[in-house]
Amino acid sequence: MKVTTGFFYKTFINDMNTQIEAMYKAQKQLTTGKRVLSPSDDPVAISRIVKYKTELSALDEYSRVIDTAKIYNSSLETAINDLKNMAIKAKQYAVNGSTDTLSATDRLALAQEVDTLIQRSIETINTKVSGRYIFGGYKADTPPVNSTTGLYQSDTNLQYLDISFFLDVAVNLPATEFFTYQVDPTDPYGNIKVFTPYNQTVTTSGTQLHDADPLSALLMPQPSGGAITDPTAGFTTNGGTLTIQLGDNESVSVTISSGASLNDVRDAINSQAGDYVKAWVVNVGTSGSPDYRLVINSVPNGKSDKIRIQVSTTDAANTGLNLLSYNPDSGSSNMSLEGNINGYNYITDPTDPNYYSFNNNYLNENYYLRALYFLKVALENNDQGRIQKAVDYFDKIADKLYKQQSIIGARLNKIESITDYNLEVKTNTNQNLSNDQDADALQVISELNQRMTVLQAMRVTLTDFFRNNLFDFLR
Repeated sequence: MKVTTGFFYKTFINDMNTQIEAMYKAQKQLTTGKRVLSPSDDPVAISRIVKYKTELSALDEYSRVIDTAKIYNSSLETAINDLKNMAIKAKQYAVNGSTDTLSATDRLALAQEVDTLIQRSIETINTKVSGRYIFGGYKADTPPVNSTTGLYQSDTNLQYLDISFFLDVAVNLPATEFFTYQVDPTDPYGNIKVFTPYNQTVTTSGTQLHDADPLSALLMPQPSGGAITDPTAGFTTNGGTLTIQLGDNESVSVTISSGASLNDVRDAINSQAGDYVKAWVVNVGTSGSPDYRLVINSVPNGKSDKIRIQVSTTDAANTGLNLLSYNPDSGSSNMSLEGNINGYNYITDPTDPNYYSFNNNYLNENYYLRALYFLKVALENNDQGRIQKAVDYFDKIADKLYKQQSIIGARLNKIESITDYNLEVKTNTNQNLSNDQDADALQVISELNQRMTVLQAMRVTLTDFFRNNLFDFLR
């Protein structure tokens, strides 16, 4: 093969340029610290580098979101702790207010303190963090609780923030979980369904339990023949006499005629012994499966444990008037003293006309605002029995607050755990990115030195070669 001088020269120059380009690349790697400077350097590695950078960018965003989620949930935790402290204070007022040494004026002063707690608690529930109501739902421009009616006026949706590639966390807590509730906005009685008037219901239909005893009452057992499904049907076959006594008061004899219905027995007790007791006919079952019973409470409330009822009748055992005996001192009792009686002072069905009753234990022990309001009104009315009952409410409210606090605590633990996880993922991703992208400085310097040596040798060779001319070959 014949190699001309021109061909040799071009090839030599190309080789030198290749070395120079390689040196330039090595110098660039050394300067930037990057091994891959363009996709053509390592197509496989460049795809991984893009993936790693995307993941790192997402992790940085998650870090910012985590900080936000932590702020919201820490604010919730602080607010619930404030509510818990206020509940403890309210319980102290209830304990003090239930003592015999306080006057009506003293209790009125305590009522004003409780009213302050009501306003403070609503302000706490309407806390806003970074433009969001943390105890509301999606409605960002509406305070969760109406300070005038006590009604919940937001929605009950939970708001979530993504704190990892696969995990999210809630950043709000609707107040309906423990503080208050919402009603149909078209309800004409809606404005008084949280702050219900003293000893009243808020409807004009159905049986009105205006003065149910929230502490306790006597409950008649179910007859041996099964539930009473019609309170207007005959209850006692032969009739008889009920001798009723409340504490040290004189006993009262109530005459019941033969064939009287449960409603008739109620009316007879209320008309003949109404100064000491109050009788009610209550459905302790459901609308589809009724179970009517007689309930008797003391007048005034709070002393039903002191009621004694002797029965004189020829009705068969476990039927009729015999079901109404109550004398635990002698061991002859068919009626039982109950704290919560379904359909009377513990109503869970919102369609029941007495569901929003002032004395509904279910609402008063499950909703913070109802318990505070109940105590305030009981103090204003010098109602020692109901003030005493409020102590029980706040024990149950405290349990609900602890439950909510544990929910928020679990969220914060999740946030802390995922923060550590994300940090570990970020560390590993950075290492993988470095492995694919970063240059080995020692290796690059070694390669650069080698290429410089080769380039120097090529220059010497080229110089020596072209120093010769035609006459040198003819000589």
